[in-house]
Amino acid sequence: MREMRKKWRFAYCSNCEKEIVNPKRKSFDSMYYNIWILVIIASLGFGIIAFLVYHYVITKKNLCPNCQNQLEFYSSREEIPEPKAEITRILQTIEREKQLRTNKVNCPFCQEEISSQEPICPKCGTSLKE
Repeated sequence: MREMRKKWRFAYCSNCEKEIVNPKRKSFDSMYYNIWILVIIASLGFGIIAFLVYHYVITKKNLCPNCQNQLEFYSSREEIPEPKAEITRILQTIEREKQLRTNKVNCPFCQEEISSQEPICPKCGTSLKE
């Protein structure tokens, strides 16, 4: 049965652009904790066994420990792409920041910088829909 599953031994983070040795599991949000607490209480403690099996056996370690980005897995080290040049990474960061800045506008009343999607200014409370 073990031969049927393909083993992925090498992980690569496209955001950090490097090979990851120890990937992380996805963390739970508060809703999952609440559900698991209810299951544990309802089953008088047997739910903890299901939680531990699910979290440590079934879920995969598929997140970058540095940036929490989804990893890409490869079967050999030669398949991992080469990192981009530093200038390319800097240009991509500048482009992302420029896109974030274009979504900002100043409130016409208090001059507070806010998102262009906001219907009401969070600082002065003035309606921005015209």
